[in-house]
Amino acid sequence: NGIIGGVGGWFGFAHASLESILGYLLAPLAWVMGVDWSDANLAGSLIGQKLAINEFVAYLNFSPYLQTGGTLDAKTVAIISFALCGFANFGSIGVVVGAFSAVAPHRAPEIAQLGLRALAAATLSNLMSATIAGFFIGLA
Repeated sequence: NGIIGGVGGWFGFAHASLESILGYLLAPLAWVMGVDWSDANLAGSLIGQKLAINEFVAYLNFSPYLQTGGTLDAKTVAIISFALCGFANFGSIGVVVGAFSAVAPHRAPEIAQLGLRALAAATLSNLMSATIAGFFIGLA
């Protein structure tokens, strides 16, 4: 974040961070999933943190919003909770690709190609579960 903020400072964005960039990039995705637009930047940031770093960091950053008197509605909390619940991130895929490449070293290039596809499929599955949960919470 220090490097991103430093470079952003040259262009008038001194408060730029990885979280804010991911929030802006993934806010439309969060909105399509059913999150209110006012909370979409936060949801996009948390989803991006889950993908880029891991789900534990994202949940840690999400926990202050779950305290009593939080400003998020129940539907947004449910969607974000489901979206963060999964191991679809680059670190987990790296572990899986490394383990399978050790088992079958002659197929390592094929396993590496399938790793990114597995990440995409797992992320889509995870986000679809979050969308469906938000749909049912919205019906209540």
